[in-house]
Amino acid sequence: MNGRTPIMLVARRISPFSPVRHSLFGVFILLSAGVGADTLVLKDGRAVAGKTFVRQDNAIFLTVGPDGEAVTEPVGIPITEIAKVDCDVPAVLGAAPPLLAVGKFSKALEEVEPALKTAETYVDVPGCRWPELFVLKAHILLAMGKDADAAAMASTMRKTKTPNLVCNSRTILSLIAARKGDHGEAASLLEEALIDENSGPSATAAASVVRGLCLLEKKQYPEALKAFLELPVFLPDETALSGIALLGTARAYYGMEDFDRSISVLESLIKTRPETPEITTAETLLPEWKRRRRVIEEAKEP
Repeated sequence: MNGRTPIMLVARRISPFSPVRHSLFGVFILLSAGVGADTLVLKDGRAVAGKTFVRQDNAIFLTVGPDGEAVTEPVGIPITEIAKVDCDVPAVLGAAPPLLAVGKFSKALEEVEPALKTAETYVDVPGCRWPELFVLKAHILLAMGKDADAAAMASTMRKTKTPNLVCNSRTILSLIAARKGDHGEAASLLEEALIDENSGPSATAAASVVRGLCLLEKKQYPEALKAFLELPVFLPDETALSGIALLGTARAYYGMEDFDRSISVLESLIKTRPETPEITTAETLLPEWKRRRRVIEEAKEP
C-alpha cells in the first residue's frame, strides 16, 4: 500500500448521496466507469484503500474494497479532499506503444477512442493516469499528419486547466509550429509550456522533437541529433512521435556527412512507419542521398 496506513470508511459522505444508503446496483447505474486503484490519498495524510473507485459529480466513491468484496454502502470522498489517486494504468497506455512502433497508427487510435469517455470523467482527479489518453490521441494524430485535429485536441486539453494537460497542449502546438517551419513560434510555445519533472514523458518527448527541429534549422547537427535521440534512448515508450524524430535523425546525420547512418535511418523509417507523412519525404530523399554517397565514395578512390 505504498507505505501508507490505509483506512476504510473514513471520508464523510457528501450530498447528494449521504446519508441515503445506496444499493450497489443503483450506484453502478448512477456512477461513471470504475477505475481500478490501490489507494486514494487524502490531503490530511490519510489513505482510503480499495480495488475500484467510481465518480459521480464532484466525488469519488469506493465501491469495491481492498479485499475485492463489494461494499454495501459506497463511501464518497470529495475531489477537493483528494491529494492523489494511486490508480491502475489504463491498459491502452501499455498496448499502444508497440502498435505505434511499427506504424499501426489507425489501429492504435481505435484502441484509444473507446477509453476517452472514462478519461474525461477523471480529468481533474490528481494522480489519475486516464487523462494521459488525451495526450496519446493528440500524438497519434500528429504522427499521422493530422495537425489540425491534433491542434483541436490541444485546445480541449488547455480548457481543462489541468496543469499536466495544459503543459502537453503547448508542447503539441509547439511541435505543429516547428513542423510548419515556424521555429520562433515553436520556441515561444515551448517556453510557455513550463516543462518540469511532473510534466510526464509525453511532454518531454514532444519538447525533444521540437528542439531537434529548431536546431536542424540552425544547422547545429550534432545538437539536433542529441535531441532526436532522446526518444529511443531515454523515452522508449514514446513511439507516437518517433517517425518525426527518425526523419530528423536522418537529416542530422546527413548534415554531419555520415551518409551510411542517414541512409540507414531513412530505410528504417520507410519500413516501419507506413502511415506517417514523413515517409513521402524519406522516399524522395533516399535515392538522392544514395547518389551523393556514391559520388563521395568515388571521389575518394585513387
